[in-house]
Order: sequence, then C-alpha cells, then structure tokens
Amino acid sequence: MHKWTIIFNTRSGVRGFSFSENFIFFLILFLGLLCGAFSYIAVEGYRNKAQLREYTELKKEKEKYLGKLNRIRDEISFLDRNLEETGENNTLLLLASELNPISSSVKLMGVGGFPERKEFYSDAIDAAVKKVEGSVDRVHNLLDLEKKSLDQSEGKLKNLKKRLAHTPSIWPTYGWVSDGFGWRIHPITHKRQFHEGFDIANIPGTPVIATADGVVTSTKWLHGYGNTIKIKHGYGFETRYAHLRSICVRRGQRVTRGKRIGFVGSTGRSTGSHLHYEVRVLGQAVDPYDYLDIFKNSY
Repeated sequence: MHKWTIIFNTRSGVRGFSFSENFIFFLILFLGLLCGAFSYIAVEGYRNKAQLREYTELKKEKEKYLGKLNRIRDEISFLDRNLEETGENNTLLLLASELNPISSSVKLMGVGGFPERKEFYSDAIDAAVKKVEGSVDRVHNLLDLEKKSLDQSEGKLKNLKKRLAHTPSIWPTYGWVSDGFGWRIHPITHKRQFHEGFDIANIPGTPVIATADGVVTSTKWLHGYGNTIKIKHGYGFETRYAHLRSICVRRGQRVTRGKRIGFVGSTGRSTGSHLHYEVRVLGQAVDPYDYLDIFKNSY
C-alpha cells in the first residue's frame, strides 16, 4: 500500500507526516460529506424562511378573509332581520287583501345545498363560507317568496282600489239632510210614500259632484225629479242626482269621484232648494248613509 508524505520545512527543522491512501480517501470522503451537510442545512434554512414568510402572509390573508366573511355575515343577518320585518308587514297586507299569508314552514323550504369544500379553504374559512352561503340562500329564498306574495297582493289591491273608486262613498254636495231614506209623508201630496234617497238642502247654485268613478247614462228632465243625472259606476252601483238647477255633464261622459256634474236647484216637484240623492245596488234603492262618511256633511 502506498503512503503519502507531507514535508514541512520549519526553523526548527524538517518535519514530515505520512498518510496512507485509505486515510486520504476517507478524509476526502468526510470533507465531501461535511460540505454536503452544510450545503443542505443552508438550503433548508433558506427554504424554511421562505415557507415561514409564505405561512405568515397566508395567515394574514386568512384573517383578512375571515374578517370580510364575518362582516358579510353581519350584513346578511341585518338584511335577514329587515326581510323578516318586511315579511310581517306583507302578512298584514295579505290579510288586508283577503289573501293567505306565507306560512313559516314554506319560508323554511327552498334553501339550496352548500357547494363541496374547496381544496384551498381552511377549516375556519370553510365553516364561515358555509354559514354565509346558507344565509345568502335563505335571503334569496325569502326574497323570492315575498316578491311573489307582494305581486299577488298588488294585483288584489289594484282591483280593490278600482272597486273602491267605483263605490259611492263621499257626500255629493254641501248642506244638511232635510229628509232621510225610508217611509215618509210626502211634503206635497201628503201621502205615505217610500223615499228612495235623502235630500240635502242648500242654497241654489251649490255645486254637486259625482260620488264615485263612472259613466253618465242619463241627463234629462224626469217627472217629479226635475233635472236629473244618472251615473253607472260598475259593480252593480248607480247614483241619481235630482232637482238640479243645471247640469254640466253629458250622456256617455266618463266622470271621476269629485267631478262637478251640476248645481243644487228646486226643479221638478220640490218645496225648496235641495239635492235629492239616491244610491242603487243592482237596481234596488239602498240607504245612502251606508256608503257615506257620516261624520262629514260635505264633500
């Protein structure tokens, strides 16, 4: 086996060290492993620092997303509470419209399922996202139900509003009631006779108005009634205005509630200036008081 000698020339003399080939081989191998270990430690240290920075940034981003999700969840909760209040008001509206309100069991139906867990979600984010998605589904479901019920109430209320507009419900003129609806002794014939309306006394020329929307069907002189206007309002309603001094509408004209149609007079069989007013339902005379605000004696 060969040996290698290293000679050092110093002041004190010449010195030498002999090494076998095996020793040199193992020394080189040890030094190589030592360099490799230091290199690995250095690379891993750098990689760990990079991963630590990335983890710190991801943690901050996660906290930011969780904060946003919590704010969104709070906003959805606020919307949900307001939607519940809207639903309560809508229930009252439906009841007023004589419609069936949405039951609580129906409101709980129709909530969609949650999507599968995303790979990039953490457990905390995944749970927060599921809560938000559940709240969003609930709000969407309730909004759809409330919209449908509101559309239904709107249609019902439009019809009701139209019917109310065509229902005689205001006083046709200023004045005081001098004779009411029902049996009476006629002031001229002195015979017992059924009075099919009531009389509102006032000075000649006091304006007379239509008590509901409708179409004028007659503007002529009638025996005993003098100048008379008849208006059909639909829904079986008709009103009559008699003893008018003058008429300011024509047959076939559409009128709205509050439209001036004539003036108080004393034409026909009359003992003084007044308006004879009738309300008829399906051709039958009814008490006008049933269709008036009795606390007001004027329009």
